[in-house]
Amino acid sequence: MPEIPVEKIVRSRRKTIALEITPQATLVIRAPKNVPFAYIEQMIRKKQAWILDKFTEMKRRPPVVVHQYDEGEVFWFLGRSYPLQFTDTPSGSIERTDRLCVPERFREGAEGHIRQWYRQEAAKEIRSRVMWFSMMTGYAPESVRISGAKARWGSCTHKGGLNFSWRLIQAPLEIVDYVILHELVHLRQMDHSPKFWQKVAELMPDYDRRRQWLRENERLLRV
Repeated sequence: MPEIPVEKIVRSRRKTIALEITPQATLVIRAPKNVPFAYIEQMIRKKQAWILDKFTEMKRRPPVVVHQYDEGEVFWFLGRSYPLQFTDTPSGSIERTDRLCVPERFREGAEGHIRQWYRQEAAKEIRSRVMWFSMMTGYAPESVRISGAKARWGSCTHKGGLNFSWRLIQAPLEIVDYVILHELVHLRQMDHSPKFWQKVAELMPDYDRRRQWLRENERLLRV
């Protein structure tokens, strides 16, 4: 069997095993706490052809964006591109016009300042959209947390809390909405069974198109 690189195994209180292919074409395994490693190996062998196909697919996609934080470099926000410009903004903080305007005093350490800005903007926009979809569906989370996750755009905890990566705010709003709705439905259906996808389809008939966009373009949304 060809060697299949396993990046990590994440154990939690989940009930099923999930195989997740990362943008770097490695495998992340999410498994219940008490599942033996031998069983996980057996599943990897069983899913070998699927895993290798996904590795090939990932390698064909656009390369992961590596930012140098140089002036003129493009950053994305809700699906629109904004060239980076270092300038003296009226507020003294990062502003978004037709460019991503970063105060000259932030030039050194720009990466940290821009990431913090993204996190703050994501918190405002994502929480607002969660509230809207909660009113629409009647699915109310116990909490909404903005995380720094790199491999997962969203997740739902067993206590009913929702987590979203701040990196998601770079995607178009319709993609953000898909991830939010996906996690809200998990409040009622924790697995990815046909029943889960049926409910997602009822609430968002074109969800599969949005999901496919995220799969094909996720490498562009790395900051």
